[in-house]
Amino acid sequence: MAEPGADSLLRIRTEPGVVRLQGVLLCAAIEPINNMHLPMPEGQTLGSRLEIALGQINAIDTAGLAFLLGWQVDAAAQSVTLRYTHPPKAMRAMVHVYGLDDWMVMDGV
Repeated sequence: MAEPGADSLLRIRTEPGVVRLQGVLLCAAIEPINNMHLPMPEGQTLGSRLEIALGQINAIDTAGLAFLLGWQVDAAAQSVTLRYTHPPKAMRAMVHVYGLDDWMVMDGV
């Protein structure tokens, strides 16, 4: 089996008010992640908003959407509102098909 390339990795970086994702949100990239919980940036407070920046995501499948839905649940438990920015076209389509338009707020579509 070939080694996964750099484009098959998922990288997650946090900064104040933003979680940036880069790479792919595919099942193969998500399976190796040990901690699936939303990485809360330093200083994030209850009742605040958090941007999930997806502009550097090259591909997403239903496992990737489920991964983000898990983050949605984590955020709701901490009274944090998520806003997904620059989501891939495939994500926008899946969110619409699954009736999640009102639950997953997306900007830059």
